[in-house]
Order: sequence, then structure tokens, then C-alpha cells
Amino acid sequence: MKYILLAALLTCAPVCAQDQRVSHPAGFSTSVPASFQVSQDASGTVAVEPNRKYMVVIKNHSYNNFESFAQQANLEKDGFTLVGDVRTVNATDRSFRAAKQTPTGYLLADTFVCFSPNGGGSLIVALSDEKNADAAYLSAYQMAHNLQYTQPQKDRLWTSALSGKHLLYLYTGNGYSERKDLYLGNDGRFAQRNDASSASMNGSGFVAGGGDGSWQIMPGGQLMLQFNNGNVGTYSLAPGKAGNEVLLNGRRFFVMNQ
Repeated sequence: MKYILLAALLTCAPVCAQDQRVSHPAGFSTSVPASFQVSQDASGTVAVEPNRKYMVVIKNHSYNNFESFAQQANLEKDGFTLVGDVRTVNATDRSFRAAKQTPTGYLLADTFVCFSPNGGGSLIVALSDEKNADAAYLSAYQMAHNLQYTQPQKDRLWTSALSGKHLLYLYTGNGYSERKDLYLGNDGRFAQRNDASSASMNGSGFVAGGGDGSWQIMPGGQLMLQFNNGNVGTYSLAPGKAGNEVLLNGRRFFVMNQ
């Protein structure tokens, strides 16, 4: 109940004019008090309270929802234990507190798992001792509340380049041939068709398959296919040698208009 009341008080709190805006290459930014010492590298952002009583770590993640995050999270591996229940921040975002016993007392971690409409999202983790846990929680909550998402320029370019395209993969060798047709619609839908055949002294065979669903470009330049049957396919994207080629997980696909 205490955290619900604190969150309610902060919901309408405006961003302080003294705050500094910090951005992440994955396509999000948030406000951090100007008095905090901020350091950034490829792994994310660390904001340290002026008196060094606690810190807040801001990183990106590639999960689609909190359920998929929870399946991969392993608090016990890092020596933490969940304290209380997972709290609902809004329709998609969640927060929880975990504790770890140390020689000097408990280390508390308040984690906000937030999601971007462009896929993936951010993790905001406040680390403190028991005495400063409430202040650390409030800082992390405010940063989560002030998150803003934009699609990274690289990802926007990939989306523009592949929307409305037919991607074609062809392979033939050693009596085996494979063809894959992937149609990426402008409306975020896709259709896929797979055909493979083989021939040998023992006989020949033919296999066909495919599926459809929705597609999007994930942070970091990855193509994600969400099939209607629940399966998910993720492919790293890279330019091909020719202008009409793209590499999906290193495989060359020809890019054609539908």
C-alpha cells in the first residue's frame, strides 16, 4: 500500500526544470535530477545520488512483455530474493523489489520493467541499502514515469527499406534445393512460404510450409516475425553486397517489390 500511495503522489509530478535528459541508443530517454552524477557506456546509464547513498541503473531489453522477461529472470542466480508481489505500473510495465544479504546488511533492488511501442524497452533498477530504499524507489519511479520512446534512426531505415517488399532466398547444391518467400506488408503483416526438395540414389522428397503474422524491426536492427500460431522468429539484418540484397542471419535474400 505504501508504494501505491507514493506512486500516486508522483503520477502528476512535473519534470523538474533542473533535470537532465539522458538518452539510450536503443531509442528511449528519461529525466535524471541534475544533481546526480551520470556516467554512460555501451551497457547503459548509471545515475548516482549526490551523497552516494544509492544509484539507479538504466539499460535496454529486448523482451516483448513482462511474462517473457519473468521466464528469463533468475534472481537466485545473483543471490537475490523477491520481496512482496510484482506491482503493476500501467497496462504493460511492472516493478518489483528484490533483496540480497551482504556482510554490511541487505542490498535492495527496485526494478521497473518498461516496454516500448517499438518493441523491447528499458530496465530501471534502483540499488540501495534498507535505510535509503524508499528514496531510491521514488527516483527510479520518476525516471520510469518520464520515459519517452522513439524508434532509433537505424531501425527506422530498416523499416522503410523492407516495408512492402518481397524477400526471396534461393539455394541449390548437392542434390538439395530450397526456396523461401517472405512478403513484408506495409501494414506490419507478413506471409511466408518455404519449399525444399532433395534428390539422391535412395529417392527424392519435397517439403512445403510457411505461415503468416506480424513483423517489426526490433532495437538493434533485428527483424522479428510473430507468427499467428505463437512462434517467433528473429533475424539479424545486414546490407548485402548488391543494392537489391539483404542478409538475414547471414543468408542472402533478394529484395523485390511485391
